[in-house]
Amino acid sequence: MSPTPKVTAPPHGVKVRMYRQGHGDCFLLAFKRSRGKRPYFVLIDCGRKKGSTPKDLEDKGIDFAGVLDALHADCGGVLDLVVVTHEHEDHVSGFPKPGDEDHPFSKFTVHDLWLAWTENGEDETANALREQYGDKLITLALAHEKLKALKGIGGQDDGLADEIADFLETETGHTDGAAVLREAALELDVAPGDLAGAPEEVFAATRRKKRSTRIRGKRYKERLAGLRAMAKGKITFIAPEDPPLPLPKVKGVRIYPFGPPRDEELLTSLDPRKREEFHIGPFAMGAPGAGMFAAFDGGAATATAPFAPRHIIPEAEIRPAIKPDEDRERAYLSEVYLRDEDAYRRIDGDWMGDAEVLALRLNSEVNNTSLVLCFELEESGRTLLFTGDAQRGSWVSWSDLSWQVDGNEVTARDLLGRCTFYKAGHHGSHNATLNGTVDSPHANLNWMALGAYAQEFVAMIPSNKSWAWGKRRPWRHPMKAIEQALHEKAKSRVMLIEPHIPERDPDFEGAEFDAMWDAFLAATTPEDFAIEHWVPDTKPGNST
Repeated sequence: MSPTPKVTAPPHGVKVRMYRQGHGDCFLLAFKRSRGKRPYFVLIDCGRKKGSTPKDLEDKGIDFAGVLDALHADCGGVLDLVVVTHEHEDHVSGFPKPGDEDHPFSKFTVHDLWLAWTENGEDETANALREQYGDKLITLALAHEKLKALKGIGGQDDGLADEIADFLETETGHTDGAAVLREAALELDVAPGDLAGAPEEVFAATRRKKRSTRIRGKRYKERLAGLRAMAKGKITFIAPEDPPLPLPKVKGVRIYPFGPPRDEELLTSLDPRKREEFHIGPFAMGAPGAGMFAAFDGGAATATAPFAPRHIIPEAEIRPAIKPDEDRERAYLSEVYLRDEDAYRRIDGDWMGDAEVLALRLNSEVNNTSLVLCFELEESGRTLLFTGDAQRGSWVSWSDLSWQVDGNEVTARDLLGRCTFYKAGHHGSHNATLNGTVDSPHANLNWMALGAYAQEFVAMIPSNKSWAWGKRRPWRHPMKAIEQALHEKAKSRVMLIEPHIPERDPDFEGAEFDAMWDAFLAATTPEDFAIEHWVPDTKPGNST
């Protein structure tokens, strides 16, 4: 028999607990079950960026495992539904790999599992997107290896290789391009002899194999595989064309799927003029990484070179030691090429700056596959929006969404107008909360909490602000302008992972605000392991 959960069900509405495991998403939702005292628990994501534990927990010797133990106690070890928005480190690293019985999450009982349609192996569009993703990922991995080799040569930026390593870790869990290439090759059953070669040879072997096999890329998929193996109930792939979804054994709650969009142009945020070329290969002409991919991909190397093929001397022919009987011109070129004082004349890494653009692009495209859910509390009409890391293309797609409910049309715009709880996208990043006005044609922050709901708006930002802004290469989460916009809209009722005690803005004052702030504090509980907030299912202005 499962232990009694520490968290109790609210009398109505939902309790939302944002865990303080570090910079990442981990949310536990507790609903009142139709029958029985045990709450119905929904977990949305469970991950963090490595090394981002809040300082107050770190000082007490509490790590990620300790937070997972607290989560286990809160839900009694039983999760009725787990939702994974997308496969990034800061969303899934808290789940176990297959067969890892010692992992602290392995002791949980997981019933149902919801994933985005992009994770469905039987969906042709999803498979094609994974193939394109795989090409970009191995291109970025080989670029990282070349950037490491170029460190310190000819004034190359030593920090760029480190930045690409950060992006690779977000995508794969590895900070080394060679490890990413090797894992991709292993996934495709590349011959052992090819695996022993240089990174360029592993890349080439992977490309040869891809002609008959699709590489899906790692993308923390082993964590998702472990979670799928744990699920005792149904695994459902969610798409925006699906009807509103009920919560089994919970009355008065509907869940509307907002994203990821089906439109490939919006899903990948590609310029419409490049849409046709998108289907031809992994990169549109002129797209970030296209030149690198062509250069790395063997026979295509001269296609994008700045010089005619007759002027190109392969690097492998230049670098070997010079023999006396060699061609004098080639010997001279080799001597000059390798001489330190002439490094400024080389163009070895000038084009490698494209790697950073590709890394950002790759990260954004995965973010835009986020499963976006809008929870509706039917009695009050209040809604809660959980966006994962969805970016512009997903937000734009919401503008056209509608559903038939009890003979009436319900639009995403209507649901957002009743949104009183917003889980800020991508930890408050610049590209995951759109700006705009009530009259804008695209979904944006100012579509939320309108009319009678305007005074009810609160936001949670799953960001360890102290850590993110304090890094040598800071993650600007939350972006100051977005944090300020949320503070103004929520009238300072904004909750973060760190600092985790909500702070009242001194610019807000008066009896009306005092009452509003007191009601917020009464519904909010900052704890060591989590920040809890109760969203009631009563008419706006009445939280009892």
